[in-house]
Amino acid sequence: MYVKSTVWILLFISVQEVSLQEEEYDFDGETYEDPQPLSCSTTERIKGGHVTYTQGGLEGSVLTYHCGPGKYPFPVSSRLCGAIGEWSLMRLANGRRVSQATCKDVLCPAQLQLDHGDFWPRDQWFRVGTVQSFSCMEGFTLYGSAQRNCTLSGEWTGTTPVCDNHAEDCDDPGIPPGAQRSGGLFHTGEKAHYRCQAGLNLLGSALRVCLENREWSGSSPRCQGPNTFDSPSAVAQAMAGSLAGVMDVVSPDSKKKTATMSFGRTIRVSEGSRMNVYILLDTSGSITQQDFDISRDATIALIRKLDSYEVQLKFHVLSFASEAKDIVDITETDISTSIEDVIWNLQEFKYDSHGHKTGTNLHAALHRVSEVINFFKQNSVKNHFNETQNIIIIETDGFSNTGSKPQIALAQIRQLLGYSTTAQDHTHETMLDVYVFGMGNKLNKDELNSLASQKRGEQHVFILKDFETLGEVFNSIISDVSVTMCGVAQEDVSGEFLMGGTPVYTKPWHVTLKSPVWGPDKSCFGSIVSQNWVLTAAHCFVKASTDIINYQVDIEHGNGTVKSSRVLIHPKYNINALKHRNVSQFYDYDVALVYVNKSIPLSWKARPICLPCTVPASRAMRIINSTCQQHRNELLSHEETAAFFIHKKSGRKQTHIHTKRQRPGCVEKARQTLKQPTDVTLEEYVPDSFLCSGGTSGFQDAVTCKGDSGGSLFLLKRKRYFQVAVVSWGTIDVCDLHNPAVRGFSSDRPPPDARDFHIDLFHIVPWLKHYLGKQIQFLPDVLDHLE
Repeated sequence: MYVKSTVWILLFISVQEVSLQEEEYDFDGETYEDPQPLSCSTTERIKGGHVTYTQGGLEGSVLTYHCGPGKYPFPVSSRLCGAIGEWSLMRLANGRRVSQATCKDVLCPAQLQLDHGDFWPRDQWFRVGTVQSFSCMEGFTLYGSAQRNCTLSGEWTGTTPVCDNHAEDCDDPGIPPGAQRSGGLFHTGEKAHYRCQAGLNLLGSALRVCLENREWSGSSPRCQGPNTFDSPSAVAQAMAGSLAGVMDVVSPDSKKKTATMSFGRTIRVSEGSRMNVYILLDTSGSITQQDFDISRDATIALIRKLDSYEVQLKFHVLSFASEAKDIVDITETDISTSIEDVIWNLQEFKYDSHGHKTGTNLHAALHRVSEVINFFKQNSVKNHFNETQNIIIIETDGFSNTGSKPQIALAQIRQLLGYSTTAQDHTHETMLDVYVFGMGNKLNKDELNSLASQKRGEQHVFILKDFETLGEVFNSIISDVSVTMCGVAQEDVSGEFLMGGTPVYTKPWHVTLKSPVWGPDKSCFGSIVSQNWVLTAAHCFVKASTDIINYQVDIEHGNGTVKSSRVLIHPKYNINALKHRNVSQFYDYDVALVYVNKSIPLSWKARPICLPCTVPASRAMRIINSTCQQHRNELLSHEETAAFFIHKKSGRKQTHIHTKRQRPGCVEKARQTLKQPTDVTLEEYVPDSFLCSGGTSGFQDAVTCKGDSGGSLFLLKRKRYFQVAVVSWGTIDVCDLHNPAVRGFSSDRPPPDARDFHIDLFHIVPWLKHYLGKQIQFLPDVLDHLE
């Protein structure tokens, strides 16, 4: 039994407006135009770097300084052109003016303290490439990294070193680079106080308490310089992990990984959840049109990613500068539940909507959210208020400079949800999370840190270089290791690799089967359908279901290799079933299930594909209380349906499935494979249990080759992948180099009569349920039997 929950997510995005307006005045028939604004110089320089300009130096233009890797612009990264034709002044921290910018070396804050241990070299700051080493006193064990390298981004490789003997109630919580800690005892109730050296901001919890459960309150602190930023991959990992948890799809072994700190927690919500997403766009005064557009695109990417999860979504989108304005009102259900309507309204939002009211009023934005939450609370049963999880994501390029303190509005939200403001941290706030994103280096990090949730084992505040980085984060957010629901894959946004050179896993369900018994020239494909089962073709193993399989096969997946423990052939499979009627090979029910000898660890490299007529697939398609027939209508509703298969040499290929009126013409091509005279009809030879693909008019359909058998024929729906068939056989093997008839052809450019035939999973759902029903929940209308 589980409780259906609702998730509310608040996304708060800061985008500031800079605009030019021209006015004309008419006095006594004479027209006077305002004087043209003066232009700022476009010959500015920075020592060791280069300069770019927006709007050619006109009033409102932004000058941006650029430095090479391992460098940063000092004392500012950008300047604004004022009305008098001069760039905004540059000042040092002490207020002294500077006439020319320069590129300075990025430095890493050093490890300053390691209780019960030693480190070398010792200094306050280190240059890029420096290695700092750590060791522990006798009787203490080193946890974390023995060596850390200072990187180009000003961050250290590895993890914080800790020397611990586990003799006290709580383990040593560690001391990050650039910080010092007071309070040496780790008994229950004892406190650890952190402070950062001059020039660094503390992000996370400055005060942590050893609790009765032997955990430390709050989140791990870190010290960050004004020109140091979080890496996009780390931020994406944090957000993807949390969003994966929101959808109740955290990997089974994630809670075991306690040796190292996770960047993000997983939020547990049961299946069939609802989610209310609040998106707050800051459109105050320092952001250019370009940054606004980038921010909006990033937000749309996040909205689409959220829409791919298995929850019922509602959105509230608002813009704020000196005031807050609704773009999409969540109480207008027809709009707030339609992703396309939400995105349309967001795209129609005007960059200059706030006119001259260009302040940054975080309080107004959060107060508007509290008003909406209060509205839902008034009818708590109807709105599932007590089962609603609120996730607030704040994104800003600056700090609040108008209105009341934003902490006041946040306290109102906590009060509405029944949370105490005097608790040691926010871990008890199971229905509220506040994530804060800051863009650029003109931030009040202390204010942003005070708004973010402080929860054990988590990070909720992130500092990014710019809005382009925000786009990177949101576009890769679904690719986290902890997302293990069916049919999720990374998007290949750059051809071969994601940011940082990380490989892209676009088919994590795909496996390759090999065996010494088969020899080096034979292999088959298959698909992961659960942690313990792989679906493939029967003809890879035997010619009939009655044949004995007395050998194992190796199954290579994205995370490694497992072996077969059992192979189950569909009982109706018999390649010789029509041999007495002069048909040498007959592949009806050409499917097999392989039970592996150990569970496949699920991650972004290996995760199951969605099977039709199952509850996970139903949730992925967002069809509530659906039937198996509704799944077929949803997935194969068109006479020509775009689909994909995996080719042994060149990866994913596109084709089209022919159904309804288009099917006979496709099936007719199978007649060429009947080499001997026979009375078997085409309907007997290619019954309805086969799907036919290839040869679509107006398309260049790819076809399979020998060796592709057993792989999945799959579709993309709502950014999720669904397997509808198992690749079985084809009319022509275009990869056969010894066949002169296929010379000049390829999988991508096959002969006109080439067609492929696949076992339709809808026809074998009862058999699948019989063996998979304990691991995958099938729809109620699916019967359980062996045939």
